[in-house]
Amino acid sequence: MHNMRGNSAYGSNQWTETDERERRFDKDAPFFPASLIDKGQGAKNSGKLNRTFFAQLRALTRIMIPSLASREMLIIVMHSVFLVLRTWLSVVVAELDGKIVKHLVRGHGRKFLAGLLSWFAIAIPATYTNSMIKFLESKLSLAFRTRLTQYVHDLYLNDHLSYYKMLTLDGRISNPDQFITTDIARFCNKLSSFLSNLGKPTLDTIIFNIQLIRGVGFHGTVGMFAMYMATASLLRAWTPAFGKMAASHAKLEGEFRANHARVITNAEEIAFYRGEEREEEQLQFSLTRLLEHARGVAKRKISHVMLEDMVIKYTWSAFGYVVCALPFFLQPAMGIGSRGGSGDDGGFRTQSFITNRRILVNLSDAGGRMMYSIKEVMELTGYTSRVYSLISTLHAMRRDEYEKPELDSASDEQPKLPEFSLADIKGTTYEDIDGVRFTSVPIAAPNMDPNISGELLVRPLTWEVRRGQHWMIAGPNGVGKTSVLRVLSGLWPAFAGTVERPEPSEIIYIPQRPYLSLGSLRDQVIYPHTHAQMQALGRTDEELMEVLHAVHLAYLPSREGGLGARKEWKDVLSGGEKQRINLARLFYHLPRFAVLDECTSAVSADVEGLMYEHAKRLGVTLITISHRPALYKYHTFLLRLGVNEAPTELPTISTNLSLHSDSEESRPETTGTTESWETDMASSGVLWDVVQLSTDAGTTDSSLSSSPPDMEPQMPNG
Repeated sequence: MHNMRGNSAYGSNQWTETDERERRFDKDAPFFPASLIDKGQGAKNSGKLNRTFFAQLRALTRIMIPSLASREMLIIVMHSVFLVLRTWLSVVVAELDGKIVKHLVRGHGRKFLAGLLSWFAIAIPATYTNSMIKFLESKLSLAFRTRLTQYVHDLYLNDHLSYYKMLTLDGRISNPDQFITTDIARFCNKLSSFLSNLGKPTLDTIIFNIQLIRGVGFHGTVGMFAMYMATASLLRAWTPAFGKMAASHAKLEGEFRANHARVITNAEEIAFYRGEEREEEQLQFSLTRLLEHARGVAKRKISHVMLEDMVIKYTWSAFGYVVCALPFFLQPAMGIGSRGGSGDDGGFRTQSFITNRRILVNLSDAGGRMMYSIKEVMELTGYTSRVYSLISTLHAMRRDEYEKPELDSASDEQPKLPEFSLADIKGTTYEDIDGVRFTSVPIAAPNMDPNISGELLVRPLTWEVRRGQHWMIAGPNGVGKTSVLRVLSGLWPAFAGTVERPEPSEIIYIPQRPYLSLGSLRDQVIYPHTHAQMQALGRTDEELMEVLHAVHLAYLPSREGGLGARKEWKDVLSGGEKQRINLARLFYHLPRFAVLDECTSAVSADVEGLMYEHAKRLGVTLITISHRPALYKYHTFLLRLGVNEAPTELPTISTNLSLHSDSEESRPETTGTTESWETDMASSGVLWDVVQLSTDAGTTDSSLSSSPPDMEPQMPNG
């Protein structure tokens, strides 16, 4: 849980654009409860037309249509107007069709030609109407996708680190890129075509039935309606679970795509190992699963399509002919022919039959599209479920609410939570002090499975870093050094205790693995700032050259074509150059604190030392993870993790082991190389202690004592 205390020196009472987004997310969150997320593709309610679907669709509609005055609502209204216009034109065409045939039967040439001219005249608004319906449908789809994607991006990439938490701490969403790039687009396409595929046929059915009553009578229309309902029930009962199939297919597509993306990302490593055959096997396996599912869906569709065509194309048409013919066989009872004399009887019969038949054809077409749209709606439920699951999970990540164990089906009670469960986070994090302070914080690796305990790596840690006191964190591999930094930065939760740190702009974290973004050489140095932000801050390229000189990369602009050169930098720069580019970001941003995680492992020792000295001269307080004993001289204190695991080489100076794990026995003073203490910590976290490395390691504040800081827990203000 992240808090800003009321007396924070860094707080601000001004609303910003980010604050407005946060308020909207708070308002939307109740509409995205995790209880509506389908638990796996085989869930009972997955991809079904039920209350869950309508609740999910309602929540998504809040995002896509934020108000009645929105642009999306205007498009829907325009689209509806053109749909009504097309239906009206269909009625006019049906009547005109009957008149043209009547004039043809009677041999009225001029009236026949006049009818043809009217036919072509109607073709102009009819074709324009059809084109506008398609255009507005596409425009609505793009508008929906824009709203949803922007909303997801705001939830996904923010200071709550939702993008990281979803990938590493929560197991509800796999391959989020598939959800964002593909599933949202498919959902918007399906939904935007909903008016055309279901709304238009429904409107046609109402209007054409009114026209049909006038032509064949009330009883014939009721008979047609009864037949439609009976066959529709049959088709629905025979329709497979297309929504569930669509969701499963999208999941398999995402896995296949992710496997290909992994090969692209790790191409060099795979090439070194000559792992092409193994990678091909994995790709082929995922492709086989995808194709088997697609074949299964295709086989399920055979019988469904046969029944669908039999009902819609043949049964309905045959029944329509019967309904059209009945008035003529029952002419005395129906009063057919009373509008004209005997000479006009044949023409009138022909006109009446052609008009009614045209209306029945349109009615059958509308009914057919309604039947086909049932399948479309079922597929829509699948995509709705996936998009809703994505947004609901992002809302949960924003609130640090992770997946919880399922209720016991027998007792309907919440099971006891395992130790260090993400569903039971009791720690608190504050971002309002000029330093770093851990108070009784266990360092535990979380487990995405809510039914399995997290792994305790380091026993509850009490630790404080003050301005000007440079710290080094050391210990054997796998002991949890980087895990401490994950908890400090907020990547991992504090399961207990209190973590206090500076506000984000006053601390920078530089990981061991360099990250180079898309963009120019300038963009690499100022990341995550943009060029526009750099200019707004009054920074110049001359300053960037000074920064590059500080990390011994002043030659890069001339070699690569200037600071504005754009290349695939991860392939252009060497390992040492990549790490020095990351350190250049430290000197550009100049925070008060810098956390360095083995970020100079590929840099020569002399250049490494010069950069450390430069950072200290600039007043940056360093927290370093490294295995290099040569770096001890640049730090004031050493936090040792896993003191029971292996010896730690220290410089030959007097040290003071005044701080240690709560459960650890008092330690003797140590010189040179420390010894390994025996303990049974393998299953309950390693021990830690603090060693003073130097009485003067470049402390920038003369008022600071050279002794280790007071580690007594301090209660937060307020």
